Amino acid sequence: MFKRIMVATDGSEAAAVGVRYAVALAKRYQAQIAGVHVVDVKLLEGPFLQDLSASLGTAPYVNYQGNIAMILDERGQAALDDVKRACDEADVPCATTLVTGIVPRAIVEQGSLADLIVMGRGGEHMKWLEGVLGSTTEAVVRRAKQPVLVTSTEIGAHRRFLMAYDGTPHAKQALKSAVEIAADWAMPFRVLSVGPQAGKYLDEARAYLQAHTVDVEYERRDGDPGECIVACASEMEADLIVMGAYGHSKVRKFVVGSTTSYTLNHAPCPVFLHR
Repeated sequence: MFKRIMVATDGSEAAAVGVRYAVALAKRYQAQIAGVHVVDVKLLEGPFLQDLSASLGTAPYVNYQGNIAMILDERGQAALDDVKRACDEADVPCATTLVTGIVPRAIVEQGSLADLIVMGRGGEHMKWLEGVLGSTTEAVVRRAKQPVLVTSTEIGAHRRFLMAYDGTPHAKQALKSAVEIAADWAMPFRVLSVGPQAGKYLDEARAYLQAHTVDVEYERRDGDPGECIVACASEMEADLIVMGAYGHSKVRKFVVGSTTSYTLNHAPCPVFLHR
């Protein structure tokens, strides 16, 4: 299912959880790890350094650029050394890359030839938002062409997972991945659909899944989709949520958020997203 897994790290504990997931998956699928750290170009240019020099009452900010770049590179390399150490301990092949750029864009570019991108939810740079898109993690999910696994908790017991299905093309791809996950990990799962068309979506999922040997149940709910997904995952103590990313209304997505964003920010377990 996965042969090349890219994991992004900033050295934070949230990123460390993502690294542990990536290593466990690589071990299971005999895959290789590509560890990536991105030095945020925003910390090296323009207003940030001007404000820093002004606050210190010292010489123009250019005098600090080289030292700050060196410090950021050292911190990034330390984070990548942790990835390499975790891979060596698990006997998983690993290569690491340190790049400078706009963080979400660089992560997507570095992951373009990966089968899966793994990221911790949150991290050191949560406060650096990119426009209205939210966190670095959300920005990566919006851009990435391959699945993204967003981790928030330690590795679960692989008891059951939740598949959120809304009939969109991304959700259909996620449904196919749900079948593979169920087979690879011998995990039962629940398909959840929300809203007036939930019955139609469940019939569609059922028609596809009946051709596969999987342990699956179905549930429909009414209410806000994000809230229903999070509530259902919590109630069933799911170890994973599988869903399509950013499937419906652009107005809702950009003005008041989205089902994907709500789920990412509130899920009690990791979220596997198909874009």
